[in-house]
Amino acid sequence: MNTTTPLPTVHLNGTSRLNLADGWNNAGEALEDFITVYEQIEFNARDYYVQGPEAWSVARDYKSEMNLKIRELKKYINDHRSHLQP
Repeated sequence: MNTTTPLPTVHLNGTSRLNLADGWNNAGEALEDFITVYEQIEFNARDYYVQGPEAWSVARDYKSEMNLKIRELKKYINDHRSHLQP
């Protein structure tokens, strides 16, 4: 994956800075709300052990992977938010 986030160029023929900033700010706020709810989900080995000895470690690894993706998304959104500040 490219490590440089492609950011929009504000210009006369494009979307206004205000509309772009509002959209990215709304997305950032919604993501923060999601993260708060996501972190409150009960996640415990007792809910996996009946599936076999590997189930908890697989579930834990998958959740870690999802956490990384959420952080990547948060960075992507925040890069846009920072870029679009007046």
